[in-house]
Amino acid sequence: MKFLCPHPRSWIRVHTALTKAWEEAGRQGSPPPAPLILAGWCCTNDLEKAQRWQETVIWARGHNVERFAADLREEDKYCVEEFTTYDVGPFGGPMYLPWSFDPKAIPDAESVKAALSILLKEWPSIVDSKLAGMTKPLRFSGQKKRRLVVKANAEQIPSWGGWNHLAQGEERRTFTRLRSAINQAIAPLVVDHIDFEPSTNWAEQEEDDGE
Repeated sequence: MKFLCPHPRSWIRVHTALTKAWEEAGRQGSPPPAPLILAGWCCTNDLEKAQRWQETVIWARGHNVERFAADLREEDKYCVEEFTTYDVGPFGGPMYLPWSFDPKAIPDAESVKAALSILLKEWPSIVDSKLAGMTKPLRFSGQKKRRLVVKANAEQIPSWGGWNHLAQGEERRTFTRLRSAINQAIAPLVVDHIDFEPSTNWAEQEEDDGE
């Protein structure tokens, strides 16, 4: 595992200490680099996080306050096996670039129907058993059918944080792995987005579906 940077809560703690030291020293030079937290965390890849943290360490070293950046416990550290380098979209996955985006053909109705049939039949083996018990694929949407709409139990919480948002940290990658598993199952069709429709009467709807 490779250390990239602190987890957001630890990073903001370091940044607060560096900012205080900078202010006490008379605000000489530029302030410490802004930490990548909240939207900054979700919308940056691992390489960008690592680069920002290195900028922070260099800044701290130059101001003789490196101890604040070095004082990290193991649980404070965000580590990964491999750096991600793609541009990150709103849900933590790759975002297509305007200059590298290839227009995708619209699949025919039979292909879309077959893909949904596969998902309905194989859903428990495509996703983990816990997620299968709280979700159900409904339909493909969008002009090119690259969005998958999934019904979800509003009373349950997915491993990546929420039905309409991603948690900070490693947990968000479970969403990326879910989309990857879905795309493997329905290839050559591809899903770019997954839209969840949380249901507050999940049990009643499941009984209706079983009739």
